[in-house]
Amino acid sequence: MLVAAALLLAPERAADPGLSDADGEGALEVGEARASDPAIRRALAAALALADPGARILPGEDVRRLETAVETLGYRNKTLAHALQRLSFQPLDGRITEVRDAAQLFGFVNEWCFDEDQVRRRFRELAPVYHPDTGIVACRERMGQLIDARNLLVHHVRSVYGSGDWMARRRGPSA
Repeated sequence: MLVAAALLLAPERAADPGLSDADGEGALEVGEARASDPAIRRALAAALALADPGARILPGEDVRRLETAVETLGYRNKTLAHALQRLSFQPLDGRITEVRDAAQLFGFVNEWCFDEDQVRRRFRELAPVYHPDTGIVACRERMGQLIDARNLLVHHVRSVYGSGDWMARRRGPSA
């Protein structure tokens, strides 16, 4: 009965799993062996799972190769996350209050080599890394310091360059 049930589910063009490639002899033999009820149920469950159009039978070697690839990718992911953790900044004690510290945190050479657009762009690059809910290196303290640094740098740019040509271009043509 088990063989009859499996035959109903097997596509006609499927390869015979009982034939070996080398000499054409049967590698899978079905005989009069008595199977236990749990074994029959497991075989029927497998046959039903194979009835799904998306189901595929893969050779064991392919499965092992895919498992190895998944394990390798998991290891690389952990390695990259660890490297990012080591390269990321360590939160300073307390809040960011110095423009020099804020500029350094954002990767600027000094407190005079950036404008407001650069600050905003750099913040958009760093925020997804440190965001406490979705970041790769999720850290509430680092995110808080990024926000403090951004606000301090934007205030610095607006106060220092508030009357220069750069602000006039930023505002657009006047009427």
